[in-house]
Amino acid sequence: MPLTLSRVHHVGILVNDFDHSLAFYNKLLGKEPTISTVVEGIGEFDRQVEAEGARARVAFYDVDNTSVELIEFTQPKEPRAADGDVPHVAGHKHLCFLVDDCRAAYEELKAEGHDFIAAPCDFGERNQDLKNVVFAYFRDPDGNVLEILEDPKQKGLLSRTAQAVGLS
Repeated sequence: MPLTLSRVHHVGILVNDFDHSLAFYNKLLGKEPTISTVVEGIGEFDRQVEAEGARARVAFYDVDNTSVELIEFTQPKEPRAADGDVPHVAGHKHLCFLVDDCRAAYEELKAEGHDFIAAPCDFGERNQDLKNVVFAYFRDPDGNVLEILEDPKQKGLLSRTAQAVGLS
C-alpha cells in the first residue's frame, strides 16, 4: 500500500524566549495555546532531536485545520544562528496566515508595532498565476518569518468558515 500524506498537521517554530513568544502568538492569534507542556526524560525524544538530556517547553495553537507549535529547548540551550532567516536563501521557512484583506491586516499589525520586511506586494495583473494575490512578510520576536496573504480565489473563506462552525 503506497504512503498517503493527507494534510499538514502543524508547523513547528523554535523560539528563544518561550514566555515572550507565547505573549506574541497569544496576541497575534487571539487565543491561548490548546496545549502547553514540558517534554523531558524521554530517550526517544532525545534521539529524534539529536540532543541527549533534551528538555523543551512546547505549546500548540489550533489554527483552522492545522496547528502552530512553539518549541523552546532549555536543554541544550543553543544561541540563535547569527544570520537569522533570510527570505531568499535556501533553508528559509515561513508560516503563512490567510486573511481576507491583506492591506487592512498589514495596517492593523503595523499599528500594533509589528515590523514588516516591506509593504504588501500585490501581483495585480502582472502574473496571471498569482493574479491579485497580495502578501506581506514580518518577523516574530525570534526572527521567524511570518506571512499574511490575501488570495481572491479564497475571499470570504474565513467568514464562511466562522459561520459554518457557529462563530459568527
